[in-house]
Amino acid sequence: MPTAIPCKPLAAACDVALATRKSGGEVSADSQPRPVTRGESQPNTTALIDWFACTFLPQTAQLATIVESVFRIPKTDWKGRAGGWQGYDTRVDLGGLGVLAYGGEYQRGTVHLELNAHGCAQIEDWNAVRVWCEAYGVRITRIDLAHDDFSGTTVSIAQARAWFDEGQFTTGGRAPNARLVDDLGSDKGKTLYVGQRQNGKLCRVYEKGKQLGDPQSPWCRVEVEFRAKSRVIPHDTLVRASDYLAGAFPCLAYLSEHQDKVRTLKKSAEIGYARMIDCLRTQYGPALHVMLLVEGGDPFAVLEQAMRPCTPKRLIHLPLPGGNSRQGHSQ
Repeated sequence: MPTAIPCKPLAAACDVALATRKSGGEVSADSQPRPVTRGESQPNTTALIDWFACTFLPQTAQLATIVESVFRIPKTDWKGRAGGWQGYDTRVDLGGLGVLAYGGEYQRGTVHLELNAHGCAQIEDWNAVRVWCEAYGVRITRIDLAHDDFSGTTVSIAQARAWFDEGQFTTGGRAPNARLVDDLGSDKGKTLYVGQRQNGKLCRVYEKGKQLGDPQSPWCRVEVEFRAKSRVIPHDTLVRASDYLAGAFPCLAYLSEHQDKVRTLKKSAEIGYARMIDCLRTQYGPALHVMLLVEGGDPFAVLEQAMRPCTPKRLIHLPLPGGNSRQGHSQ
């Protein structure tokens, strides 16, 4: 692990670091890559952050303190993995919430942090992340912004194809490449891709509910993946996700439905719960039936032997009587 100076309280340390960076002068705008486009400011939050990745120099604070205080991932959940990761010598799994990587001759002392959808979902204060990024000169290398239409009335595969045909994914010059992954009537969910990842901006429109296992769900998601390739991803995207998603393509300028992160997580968990019951019945139903016969029809005796007190990660946002905590989640 890189050596580090003990960290001051986070807010104070960020204030000092930010003042130091500002006193050193700003980089000329002429030398910077093009910025990510922001649309008109929206009165409501219509987008959520579904993926976040960044690189930074850890010398100014303890690495564990940063991850624990900024991203709310306790060190007790970290687990080292064999081998490196994308040019870094060392890889650490952050409890299934993301990846931390460091070390390597060509990495110039940087650390890479990547949070998946589960890791992003547990962040309650993205402004705190923004403050940390600005204070320590953190470079955002990827951010995914998403909008959910649970009824499928505003966003759908058919609507996205119409947008493409009308040129509403074109932001200047040639129309972007597009491809459709069709489920061929299986109701496992279609996905339309617009743009190319290697160019730094990729849009995905997909049938989220069906992909989670509900063949009747109308839930559709539009998601734009930004990467820092010939473009700057502003720290501002962390607190104005709706504006930047609206500005990504002309067709997304007027997202109408109010986005609620809690509702999104709850909906995912509800579909996951129904899917879990179906799998349990199919794979273990006969075994449970035999256990019930052996135990003289006593279901509590069966549960006592078969149940393990933990919660699958995909169900941690399912409303439970009395609440739940990460300590009880299965790894």
